[in-house]
Amino acid sequence: MVKKRSVIIAGGGIGGLATAVALAGCGIDVTVVERSARVATRGSGLMLYPNGVRAVDALGTQLGARVRTLGHVTRPDEVRVLMDSTGTVLAQEPIGAMGEELGAPQIPLLRSSLQRALLDEALAAGASVMPGTAVEDYTLADDDGVGVLLSDGKTLGCGALVGADGIHSAVRRRMLADGPAHYRGYTSVRGRTKGSALGQRSYVVNGRGIQLFIAPVGGDTLYWTAKITSAAGVWPAKGPVRAQEDLAAALAGWHAPVLNLIRDADPHDIVVTDIHDRDPAPRWVDGRVALLGDAAHPMVPALGQGANMALEDAVVLADAVSAHENLPDALLAYQRERLERTSAVVLKSRRQGALDQGAGQADEERRNARVKAAGRKDTDAADVLGWRPLARRRDRRATPTVVDLPERMREEFAADAPHIVLISGSLRRGSTSDRVADWCAQRCADQGATTRVFNGADIDFPAYRPGLGAGWPDVQEFLDELRRADGVVLVSPTYHGTVSGLLKNAVDYVNDLDGPTPYLEGRAIGCVAVGAGAQGAVSTLATLRTIGHAVRAWPTPVGVAVAEAPAPLPAGEQASTPDGERLVQMVSQVMWMGRVRVAQRPSLLGAVA
Repeated sequence: MVKKRSVIIAGGGIGGLATAVALAGCGIDVTVVERSARVATRGSGLMLYPNGVRAVDALGTQLGARVRTLGHVTRPDEVRVLMDSTGTVLAQEPIGAMGEELGAPQIPLLRSSLQRALLDEALAAGASVMPGTAVEDYTLADDDGVGVLLSDGKTLGCGALVGADGIHSAVRRRMLADGPAHYRGYTSVRGRTKGSALGQRSYVVNGRGIQLFIAPVGGDTLYWTAKITSAAGVWPAKGPVRAQEDLAAALAGWHAPVLNLIRDADPHDIVVTDIHDRDPAPRWVDGRVALLGDAAHPMVPALGQGANMALEDAVVLADAVSAHENLPDALLAYQRERLERTSAVVLKSRRQGALDQGAGQADEERRNARVKAAGRKDTDAADVLGWRPLARRRDRRATPTVVDLPERMREEFAADAPHIVLISGSLRRGSTSDRVADWCAQRCADQGATTRVFNGADIDFPAYRPGLGAGWPDVQEFLDELRRADGVVLVSPTYHGTVSGLLKNAVDYVNDLDGPTPYLEGRAIGCVAVGAGAQGAVSTLATLRTIGHAVRAWPTPVGVAVAEAPAPLPAGEQASTPDGERLVQMVSQVMWMGRVRVAQRPSLLGAVA
């Protein structure tokens, strides 16, 4: 007889083991099926960014403490040195200060160390592990269970199957049959080196068609990853020893300590992998089967988010399981929570990867100039790293679910009052979109903001043309409010398939903010899609976020899809529904970013991007 609250996890990598820790902690009977016979010790490292560190902490305070001892916890004053191949410093990225602002540090560490810690935690929580075995296929059984076919020919029954079996996932192949992953034009050679003259600092070194990422992982060890523009299959065919030799040859003439870093690495630690990803999938769930980590959303390593996204997945999945007695309902709730965020990160990573490579002379010069001007490597990371886990549902009566500011920043911004403009794209006054906009406005006001709501009838302007505001009072009032705004919340019905034409027309009027320049530079933008259709909601949210980027605003990591407006919420009380909780989270992030703008407002007033 199948235990209805039992889960088999295909894959014992970081995502699979983190899921085992999280689900076993919820009282689920967990079995991890892993192809390898033991935890790997080869290879280099990975970067836990603030979002990944928060996910580890959510899995357990002891685990979070252990991870901090295994890697290099970035100090508040620490910087990442960005330089070209000659050693000329382009910029120094304040990675320590960023961690202080986000409330969690960056922690580079060896992949094998994190995997070992997760394995120990999973076993301690009661999960069982089957090494040297792989999941080959599954069947959805008549008794509402899942039959899991293993590589040894045996079949196991369970209440749910989680496919965390990587980019070449057998579970995904069975569920989606969407073919192989896509090669993205570059490969990676990864290793680690002891006693480098570079010291215990982080670096990004830009060359033509090659970018080298370097980070300390504790002791006197640096891990490094070289991303190399190349045809598919060329570098993996070399093998580790030849790949190390050829990489060193390709770096001839580079800054000497960087070249020596590659030459001095232990060849037994070298790993060579062509870089692939997949287009975002429309679903990850088939009844009692769900995908997670690289099986669900494989991404290129340009933003360093692969492991971090898998850790987030594990936390959100356990949160959904703890809130639903029915496992299929829990899997669908997990999918709803994760699909839009991870799809955005996949595409951001792909874009950043293309920018990083600088394969030609002109591309190299543009990339280096951009890094020097921005003072950072990644252009799209700002709205990725701020993710925070929702409070566990069993603790929600006692624990607020809003995304709160660190204590230092709460005090710093206590006297500031951001101005938030909320825009509903429905022409029917009193529509669900209007009610959602009003609900969010009240939440902003509860957190100390001044607000202005424009309903659909308020923005039913004539077709846009430059300068229209000068002779149309309603347009001028709208533009004046946008000039004052520190944050904007866009609420669109989903029945248009993308976004409301009315809303899009209204957003076009930001061209008048400072003449014919379509920017809302530095303002926070939150996105809400209103409608019952899941696919329409995903499309609407993606388009709203695209609008945010197009006007150079600061889109929040949380895009919210709701079927109806939450019930009125008295000030000081927590939202009691998933839709309400996510709306509060989005509003809190808009407020946080709005306060940042308030702090910078003297230098921003009247500025033209």
